[in-house]
Amino acid sequence: MSKATKLLKALGYSYFVTIVLILIYNLFLTYTPLKSSTIPIVTSLIITLGAACAGFYMAYKNSSKGFLYGILSGALYIFFIIIIYFLAQDNFKFEGNIIYKILLDIIAGGIGGIIGVNMKKD
Repeated sequence: MSKATKLLKALGYSYFVTIVLILIYNLFLTYTPLKSSTIPIVTSLIITLGAACAGFYMAYKNSSKGFLYGILSGALYIFFIIIIYFLAQDNFKFEGNIIYKILLDIIAGGIGGIIGVNMKKD
């Protein structure tokens, strides 16, 4: 399997994890007294977990260069999230906190990659 195919699978699995976690969180918002003020922090955590999952899968399947593949997959993951957000919002502003979130998600992908390459049993 080529590295591009592995990367696309990593992104697909991570977006699937993100969607499932967001749906679970929406159920909690609907059926519990959870406040809507928790939405920004929880969605940031979910997106960061998604980037880490992308890095984990990519490094796990490649068995080497975990940090590099994790950073690459985390960067592509957040890049596509930003594009989707840009298309969905009418007044998208690229602010300083977005750069912080991008860096956080890229680092999370790298950490996921480190964990993924070390989980591989040879």
